[in-house]
Amino acid sequence: MAAMTIHLAMGPDFHIRPTASGFLIVTPWRYDDGDAIVVYGDRQPDGRWCIHDSGDAALRLMFDSVDPDTAKIQTWLLEQTLRVQWNEALSQLECLNVAEPDQQAAVFRVAQAAAQLQAMTALRLSREESRFKNEVVAVLQQVQQETGVDARYDVPLDTERLFIADCLFLTGRPVAVLIASTTERLLEAELAWSHLRRLNDHTLVIAVIEDAAKIGRRQAARAPYFTDKTYFFHDFEATFHEAIRDTLKGSVGRVSEA
Repeated sequence: MAAMTIHLAMGPDFHIRPTASGFLIVTPWRYDDGDAIVVYGDRQPDGRWCIHDSGDAALRLMFDSVDPDTAKIQTWLLEQTLRVQWNEALSQLECLNVAEPDQQAAVFRVAQAAAQLQAMTALRLSREESRFKNEVVAVLQQVQQETGVDARYDVPLDTERLFIADCLFLTGRPVAVLIASTTERLLEAELAWSHLRRLNDHTLVIAVIEDAAKIGRRQAARAPYFTDKTYFFHDFEATFHEAIRDTLKGSVGRVSEA
């Protein structure tokens, strides 16, 4: 009954579905990656409700290499306390002890906070990280022009859009390049490689590191075992350029021979 009431109150643009503990609402608002913001309602033992985002906003921060414990985000979360709370244990935004007449307002507050939390940080690189990415992309664009191979930039590698390639060359065997400006981004490249292998997807996954000192020497040494190739960029720009050209030629050659 509560789910039907809130659905009628919010209108046809909000799609509600029952769950084992209550309901979920697919809102018309979207995260930066294009996915709809979903808000969940769980009935509590006392009959009140917990309205929350199930950690979706925090998950996107993780894949953007952003730590929710940074001072900037924690300050923002404290400022939202009267509207929505941060559950540290579950890494989720929530409104607790919500009575049924207040569900609609709580859904709006959680959805708005989820959008604001990601918008505050999504894809925001430091000036230094942005410089490094721009330099690598410039080389990739040059290779694209020289070889005539079609390429897409900032493209998802999986249907859930968990792994985003900075560049995807559309050869017979696709070549995905992930620019690892942080340790977290390098880990994402490794996870993408593992995930694609489990799906029997043979896209080549290449990680590009500026230098080992910024990523961590242990992490940099491990990366070649969990990617198809890992290249260092600083002081090796010309080598990287030729390596990408050779990779594309090899990928096309294998396809034509098949």
